[in-house]
Amino acid sequence: MFNNKKVNIFLIIVGIIIFIFLPRFVSGYWVRVITTIFMYAVISQGINLMSGYMGYLPFGNAMFFGVGAYITAIGMGKGLSFLAVLPLAALTAILVSILFGLPVLRLRGHYFAIATIGMSGALLSVVQNATEITGGAMGTTLPIIDKSPEVTYNYFYLAMLALMVITTLTIYLIIKSKFGFGIRSIKANEEAANSMGINTTYHKVIAWAISALFTSIAGALYAYWMSFIGPEEVFDVMIAVNTIVIMLIGGAGSILGPIIGAFVISLLSEVVWSTFLEYHLAVLGITIIIIVFFVPKGITGAIADFVKKRELRLRKKVSV
Repeated sequence: MFNNKKVNIFLIIVGIIIFIFLPRFVSGYWVRVITTIFMYAVISQGINLMSGYMGYLPFGNAMFFGVGAYITAIGMGKGLSFLAVLPLAALTAILVSILFGLPVLRLRGHYFAIATIGMSGALLSVVQNATEITGGAMGTTLPIIDKSPEVTYNYFYLAMLALMVITTLTIYLIIKSKFGFGIRSIKANEEAANSMGINTTYHKVIAWAISALFTSIAGALYAYWMSFIGPEEVFDVMIAVNTIVIMLIGGAGSILGPIIGAFVISLLSEVVWSTFLEYHLAVLGITIIIIVFFVPKGITGAIADFVKKRELRLRKKVSV
């Protein structure tokens, strides 16, 4: 985000420490709001890996959120603990991403985006009709944690925070690796990447599997947190749409962009909702348009441009 890496690392560590102890100083309502922000940041990081870095926009990425939620619900309904069923949820999402990714990732642009929506709709239909397993359109329940609401809220707050940190660190390490170079080369020019010997199919499938992994874990935590889920709720395409907006506002193709975007959009939504009750959607939409108009590269892009311009001015002054 900035040029001084030591300062960046220090600020990130301080931020994590602040968020770890924040529930002690805010109400339960804000603990739930910030937990949701962490969740959207995780999902947006998955979208960012696919779109911001690789150039493929998966509008149907909510299907992995739904897969994680329902595998968790089914497993816990059979008597498994959350920690035992969590790897099953993640593995199922990875297998689904590979199964669908091998044929669908051959498509590009809006064809790929539309295909992912179709896949998400197909999974939604399966869940709605597999009544004996999933509960059908009526939804299904999960075991409730036998703790006080405050303890429960803090548990999921810290779990989502940890997931956001792990997801962000993983994406950072991937992008800085040789594999990450292959992903970025696909966005720059896929044909040229192929001609250079980069196995683009392998890179695309693995990138989508990584996106599915973290998205499904977020879905699993959400299902256990809510203790009740419905198919139209967890397979809702608006989950992906919201996280795409979050990515764009924060800054596509940047590590901290999804996190910043999640906080900006979620907090802005809270303010607009409380101030413009009847017209909150219209006001929120207009506000987002204004932000995109004045900050086309996202917030992190605008900060980076400001820092670069400032450094150029300082160099000019020194040279003079």
